[in-house]
Amino acid sequence: MVAIYARQSVDKKDSISVETQIEECKKKISLSEEYEIFIDKGFSGKSTERPDFQRMLLKVKNGEISKIVIYKYDRISRSMYDFVNMQKEFEKYNTHLVSVTENIDTTTTQGKAMVNILMTFAEMERETIQKRIKDNYYSRGEKGFYLGGYAPFGYNKVDTYKNGKKTYTFEEKPNESCILKQMYIDYVNGKSLSEIARELNDKNVPTRRKRPWNENCISRMLKSPVYVKANADIYNYLLSLGGTMTNPIEDYNGEYGCYVYGDVSKRKGSKFVDLSNDFVTLGMHKGIIDSDLWLSVQQIFSHKKGHSNLGTGSLTWLQGLVKCKCGYTFYAKRFRPNKNKKEYKYLYCRGRKNNSCPYPKIMMNVSVIESIAQEALFNRLKELKNIKQNEIIKQSPEINKLKIRLSETDNKISTLMNNLANGESITIEYINQFIKKLDTERKSILDNIAELELKSSKTSQSQFDIDDIIKNWDNYDIELKKSIAKNVIDVIILEGKNVDIKFF
Repeated sequence: MVAIYARQSVDKKDSISVETQIEECKKKISLSEEYEIFIDKGFSGKSTERPDFQRMLLKVKNGEISKIVIYKYDRISRSMYDFVNMQKEFEKYNTHLVSVTENIDTTTTQGKAMVNILMTFAEMERETIQKRIKDNYYSRGEKGFYLGGYAPFGYNKVDTYKNGKKTYTFEEKPNESCILKQMYIDYVNGKSLSEIARELNDKNVPTRRKRPWNENCISRMLKSPVYVKANADIYNYLLSLGGTMTNPIEDYNGEYGCYVYGDVSKRKGSKFVDLSNDFVTLGMHKGIIDSDLWLSVQQIFSHKKGHSNLGTGSLTWLQGLVKCKCGYTFYAKRFRPNKNKKEYKYLYCRGRKNNSCPYPKIMMNVSVIESIAQEALFNRLKELKNIKQNEIIKQSPEINKLKIRLSETDNKISTLMNNLANGESITIEYINQFIKKLDTERKSILDNIAELELKSSKTSQSQFDIDDIIKNWDNYDIELKKSIAKNVIDVIILEGKNVDIKFF
């Protein structure tokens, strides 16, 4: 039996349709030959994992097909490696491969060489197209152009022009944006993701895709920077997640939302947890959520990610504070090698329970982490001894402007310091003078920020006597230690043997 195989990845005006391919292939078959048609529409030639191709291959292996007729050799595959392997497979089962448009005898050495040359060019073409598409995607993203897909909930998609080119942007949809704002407020006030989803479903609020609300949907919306009125704090937060920032910090004026884009195949974990392989750019749309509210939500997620039990364990006072880089919390577990050995307590990533953690397995002794954390905690408490502020400070536009100036000043100082190594004596003297001037300016900015924050914050008396805490720490029970630690430590990140402690 003869097999006719046709493949079309994308239906475009200038592409050869599967119908045309089949009609041309039929011309290569005599009236006396029986044939069966195999079609894969909407499948790329990058892989051979295509339904009808695999069905045809099974019949080849069963000895049912003696000849395969195709319109072009690249219909089999655009991968040189896959094509060569398929060619060997066909030869193994005495199946002859015939191309309608490429009159090459594949039974000869010269013919096989010619086909391999053709496939090399086909693979190069595929890679060139992919690179062109990817480069265009990144270029459009960097310029703030719309990157496709549905308009996020809370927005309508509207036509616009940028640099003379037509694109799209988002325009706030009032009846949805008020729902979105309430989501953020409810979550900060203690409602769970499931509670928010259930209330929206009970009110018959439609999602963008007309599907029921669920926890994952709510979570993505609460984490997405597309909604935030991005200011200097947002810039620094997204930068701290590893994002490559395509706009300078001075563009972050607290007005526009952000896009996050990048190579999905290189992404580690959740899109908004680790941005080390992603780009961040300012969009052309106005943000909906104030930066302080958005950051408050992210802080809650940083504690709750992946686990509902955020500190109720009794094995360590660090329960709920220690997290893996994947975003999941660690939990303490008892371990005894055998009955005659001493019992140990180890930390395990909860993400490994459901295979969500992409990082190497970590088993770290609890006592080791407690020792490191205790030393860091004591040092931090000493630093905070005379500080009375304990509330989140709402950032004013003046503070944001000062933080932008501070970042710019730090960058200038850093650049000048790098130039000192290669400078001549006169140049070095000039650079040192300029650094001193910038350092004075930096101190002035820091003083102004502190003054403004002090005015906008509420102060309270310290809950603990720091000297007593350090002195009596070993006498405290786990719950008291836990309470003290949670007032000072934001999160402890474990990565391999590295322990990164972040404070409020």
